[in-house]
Formats: sequence, structure tokens, C-alpha cells
Amino acid sequence: MNGGDFVFLCEKEEIWARMLMEALKDNGIECGGVPVYGAGLAMKTGMADWVRVFVPEEKLAEANEIVSQLFEGENFDGEDPEDELEAGKGED
Repeated sequence: MNGGDFVFLCEKEEIWARMLMEALKDNGIECGGVPVYGAGLAMKTGMADWVRVFVPEEKLAEANEIVSQLFEGENFDGEDPEDELEAGKGED
């Protein structure tokens, strides 16, 4: 990464973060990832490692568009919006 200002884009399970970071790089967007949970915690709890993905501030809008395309239909809480409607969460 160069010396520019990087900003938080999103947090994903490691496998999805890797896929996202590859897509960002394929689209000319420099990016970096920071692990959230270490391997020890993942082994103890069975939780997958999570990665926080960062991009240059000037590329944030473009990067958000790629996130939307890759993870269409996924809310930021990781739940499918259709499941929320069925459970009554999405109703007023």
C-alpha cells in the first residue's frame, strides 16, 4: 500500500474478503486487509476469521459499488433481507 489515506470499506469472513480484495485489485483499486480474530480464537470458538477491508478514500464510492455487486441482497448484518421479511423484521 502506498502512503495515501485508507478508509474502512467493510468486514467479511476471510474467504469473502479475499474474493472481494481480488475483485478490487482487478478493478484497479488498491486495498488492504486487517484480521479481526486471530487463529487461536477461531480454533477455540469455531468462528471463522474475519477481515476488515480498507481502500483509498478517493476510491471508496467505486469500491462500495463492487461490494454491492458481489454481495447483492446481503445486509450489513449478514442476513438475507428476504429472510428478515419472512421473520417479520422488515415490516413497519
